[in-house]
Amino acid sequence: MKRLISISLRLLISGVLLALLFREHDLIADIAPRFRALLTNWPWMLAGIVFAFLSLFLTATRWHILLRGLVPHLPFGMVLRAEIVSAFFNISSVGVVGGDTYKIMSLSRRLPGKAIPVSVSLVLDHLAGLVSVALLFLGCMLAVHSRWQEFGQDVRLLFTGYGMYVGGGVGGMALTWISFKPNVLAWGKRTFPRTFGHPKFARILTRMGQVNEVFTLLWRRMLSATVVSTGMHVAFFMSFYCGLRAVGGAAPLLDVLTAMPIVDAAASLPVSISGLGVRERTFEALLAGLAGVPEAVGISASLAGWMFNLFWGVVGGVLFLRSKHTQIIAPEARTA
Repeated sequence: MKRLISISLRLLISGVLLALLFREHDLIADIAPRFRALLTNWPWMLAGIVFAFLSLFLTATRWHILLRGLVPHLPFGMVLRAEIVSAFFNISSVGVVGGDTYKIMSLSRRLPGKAIPVSVSLVLDHLAGLVSVALLFLGCMLAVHSRWQEFGQDVRLLFTGYGMYVGGGVGGMALTWISFKPNVLAWGKRTFPRTFGHPKFARILTRMGQVNEVFTLLWRRMLSATVVSTGMHVAFFMSFYCGLRAVGGAAPLLDVLTAMPIVDAAASLPVSISGLGVRERTFEALLAGLAGVPEAVGISASLAGWMFNLFWGVVGGVLFLRSKHTQIIAPEARTA
């Protein structure tokens, strides 16, 4: 029942937001002509689809770098396939099975006994993404800092709020890493023996120890993953820049790269279906405030960028329907 209510609410929110957008900007008069421009500006449309795939490819590369620290013989093709299929679940996530859930299930099925390392590696994968997008946003903000007073109050508020959000995320990541260290856990056991000695808490401590072991094993690989992740974010953001150009709009590339971390964060909130409505409203507001892009153009560009990524979600859905589950047997298991 709770699942049905959650799905219904997300469908309702997306529907209401899109209805309001299309009411403010007539779908037939303002939006549809922009989509007809996709046929004329087909090189930008093709570039957007290519950048969307490049984003998926680099996302798979980032996770593969981390997974190779746990399973050296893991083929990259398997990780890339899981990433493309997960795009289908991310795009069509009306239920509880999202892209991350699929990736954990898929790789755990193929790597017997590796469920916890696979899950932790995916957490590290997202942490590398958080660090890289924080660095990218910081670089963009430094580049546009001289124009700060030209931005409207709403735009400055969004920038400030996102900066606090991503900065807090990076700080929380560092605090979590310190908390999981064995000497910190040992101090907790000595200081709070009754609490830390409780059977339920003891299981949590055991899991925290396992997580720390994976952290310790993979932290060097996180540096490489963070570099790759920066390219991944740029490729994903470029797909929306191509969407803007494909619908006949124009804005400085730096402005789009500055706005997109906030747009992506807003779209990832679990309040709508695939971010629909939320993404368009945020993209519209930021591009209008940063570069004076007409609101109808901003909405059309956001939908076009989403469609470029939707294309690979459909491809992922086809791969999922045709998939045959196999297992990679670890070398030590074959020799046992």
